[in-house]
Amino acid sequence: MLSGLDADVRERVALLREQGRFFWLDVSLSETSRDDLVAALRVPGRVLPALALSGDASVSRSLHADGESVVFAIRGYVETGVPAEATAYGWRPVEVRVLVTGDYLLTLHEERVSLPAVLTPDLPEERSKQYVVYAVLEAMLETTSDALVEIERRQDAIGVAWTGEGGGRVPSRATLRETGPRLSTMRRRLSAEQAVFARIGVEIGALRGFDTHDEPYFDRLYEQVNRLLASVDAAVNAMGMLLDLQLNERAYVVSVVATIFLPLTLITGFFGMNFGWMVDQIEAPIAFWSLGFLGPIAVAVLCWRLLVRRFLIGD
Repeated sequence: MLSGLDADVRERVALLREQGRFFWLDVSLSETSRDDLVAALRVPGRVLPALALSGDASVSRSLHADGESVVFAIRGYVETGVPAEATAYGWRPVEVRVLVTGDYLLTLHEERVSLPAVLTPDLPEERSKQYVVYAVLEAMLETTSDALVEIERRQDAIGVAWTGEGGGRVPSRATLRETGPRLSTMRRRLSAEQAVFARIGVEIGALRGFDTHDEPYFDRLYEQVNRLLASVDAAVNAMGMLLDLQLNERAYVVSVVATIFLPLTLITGFFGMNFGWMVDQIEAPIAFWSLGFLGPIAVAVLCWRLLVRRFLIGD
């Protein structure tokens, strides 16, 4: 595993290629020029357009394969170091272009981060080339799973806060506004990766020194992407349930307020009427109770029997 492309790493790369040993090189374009990368690895010119980084999910669906190299895009996540109780997310996405040849595995990204140090995959010397590629890609997909777990935990916290079981602070609308687009982007990227991983086993198996028939490594990656997609869909459904819960909570508050003010409105409305005929007729308690309560009740019963009940229940 090599990170960066300084003078020592370039010498190590040249030595490994002379010895015919397969290696993983991780490069950040913010620290290394593309010309140095081409010179150190002798990257063919036909591969360079496919190595261009782009945040567009439709572009990431493309997979370049020419029998000597395979290039595709994948998204990983790295920790930001934000405390768990903070409002910001603790995982941020990293767009990575992956180049697989018979000699090496190259991961290329813009961020100043070392993927070997972040992912720390187990790469024993005696394992095959396809296992090395599988272990690195599997570790990157695991970071997506970690980022999704963080979103699910926030959803659980929102649900507990809204139901009042946790006794904590109720999350703001900004939390939902951040979670929704984050899930949408994650699903869009995983859908693009699903299309790539459906072909990746066949294309990598055609490279020199690769034999994907011994172990179905890349089939496992495809199944892992499918499981991640199912988990994202479940999180999206949970988000819809949270929104319904929020609407129900607000409707409950409105109902309670209306229930409180309904009898008050009736009483104040009755005593606020100052028609001369009504004032002259209220000379005894029976007149007061009849006009103030029995009359409205009778009108409500008639409306229910003649209008509401007929439409709701029928004759």
